[in-house]
This record gives sequence, structure tokens and C-alpha cells, in this order.
Amino acid sequence: MARFSVGEAATSGFSVVVRHPLAVLGWAVALVVGMILPAVMAIFWLGPDFLRLIQLAMTSTGAAPDSETIQEIVQAQSGMTAFNLLYWLWGSFVRAVICGAVFRAVLMPQASAWASLRISGRELWMTLLFVVEQVLAMIVIFIVALLIVILTAVVAVSGGEQAKTTAIIVASSASAIALGVFIWVALRLSLAAPMTFADAQFRLFESWTETRGQGWRLLGVAVLLVIFVLLMEMLVGAAAFGVIVAAGGSLEAIRGHGALEAFISRPPIALLTDLWPWLLGLGALASVFSAVVHAVFFAPWAFAHKALTAEG
Repeated sequence: MARFSVGEAATSGFSVVVRHPLAVLGWAVALVVGMILPAVMAIFWLGPDFLRLIQLAMTSTGAAPDSETIQEIVQAQSGMTAFNLLYWLWGSFVRAVICGAVFRAVLMPQASAWASLRISGRELWMTLLFVVEQVLAMIVIFIVALLIVILTAVVAVSGGEQAKTTAIIVASSASAIALGVFIWVALRLSLAAPMTFADAQFRLFESWTETRGQGWRLLGVAVLLVIFVLLMEMLVGAAAFGVIVAAGGSLEAIRGHGALEAFISRPPIALLTDLWPWLLGLGALASVFSAVVHAVFFAPWAFAHKALTAEG
């Protein structure tokens, strides 16, 4: 049976970062252009609506809102909902492009020009894959959650004196079982993305065949990746907190009772004027960190696929 090393797979992303540091910077720039700039543009487009929602929430006294307030809330939320849908689809495409670059660095190291970034059929198929996976995951989670709620309600109604305790036990057990099954299925389908990239065709359930007998190794990779990402987030968070504390005097405008509410209630242009140095620095740090995380997280699955297909 074909196998792969859990340790080598889990750390393959770090190898990509070390071997291709300039490519990582290129991915960071791509993330800025692809994700951060559209978000900044959305501030100008939806900024007034978003701030209006915050103001309405802050000024709410618990009484039922009038018809005019309800209309404002509906209009603001409809615009934000449309943007969120478009941004989700666009984000799936950008993630596919970055993921494709990482896969290319692992599976096709000779195609290293332009930081391995491409917009080709491979990336478009992976975009479709990501969208389908997310939609299927949301549907499954909704159905499972609904079934657990119904089961818990039935037990609570017919459980007698110990109904509450029994319902809690049933809900907890069912949730734990559902989570375990969800993780197992996700691991069995985890090689769908590198298979889609390598074959330049939509692949999803084909991953089930390739990962047969590899469940524990894939689980080991996933656990190590979670640990690595958490440690990286702690280090970056500590560094960011140190910078904020060192420059704490610049935050004087949001100190004091009611200062934060007054600060965020200003027009978006005024907010950007005051916050742009922080937003620029935070955006640069976040983009580089996100590029590294993409490499660390995506590379192991390409490594596993390469090892399994090479030996299989």
C-alpha cells in the first residue's frame, strides 16, 4: 500500500516557504490585491450602511423599532448581503489561485515563474470545487444540526424527571459523533483539491478512493497543522500586541467613556484618514502571515497526493 510520511507532509509547507521566500511575498501581494483592496473599496460602498447599523444598535433602548428604522435596517442589510455573496465567490477564486500556486510549487517546481501564480483552467476548477465543498458542508451541517435539535427535543419531552439531564447527554453525544464523522469525511475528501489541480478536472469523491487506508496519517497531518497554525498565530499576535502597546499614545482618540462610539460614528473618509497607517501596517502584516499560512496549510495535501500517486 502506498504511504507518505506524516512529519514530512505536515512540514512541507515550511519547506516551500524556505525554498521560495520571494514567491511567498508574491502571494502576499496577490492577497492584498485580491482580498484587501476589494474590502477597502467595500468600505466606501457599504461604509455608511454599516456605520448606520452600528449606530442603530448602539442607540437601541430595547423598544420595538419604528417602520422607518426597520426600512433602514433592511436596506443596509440587503446591500451588505449582496456584497457578502459576491465577496465569498471572489474569495473562493482568490483562494484557488493562491492554493494553485502552492500546489504548483510542490507538484510542478519547474513552473516557478511569477511566483507560480496562474489563472488557468486548474484554478477555475478548484474555485468550483471550493464553492461546492462549502455549499455541501453548510447543507450537511444544517441537516445534522436540525436532526440533533429534533432528537434532543423528543428526548426532553419524553424523558420524564431526568429529561433535562438526558437531553443534555443526548445532545452532547450526538454532536460529538457528528463532529467525528464530519472530520473523518473531510479527511477522506482532503485530497480532492490537489487531484483537481493535477488532473485539471473537477475531482471530489475520487479522493475517497485515493485516501483509502490513509485516514490516521491524514488525521496526524491535520492535527500537526492545527498546532503549527495556532503557534504561528500566537507569535504574530504577541508581536502585533507589542507594537500596539509601544504606540499606544496614538489610540488616545478612543479612550474614555463614549469615545469609541463617537469615533466610529464619523464618516468613513474621516475614519480612514485617522486609521490608514494602522490599516496599512496591519494589512501588510496580515497579508504576509496569510501567505505563509496558505503555504503551510495547502502544501501537505499536495505532498500527500504526490507521494501516493508516485508509489501507487
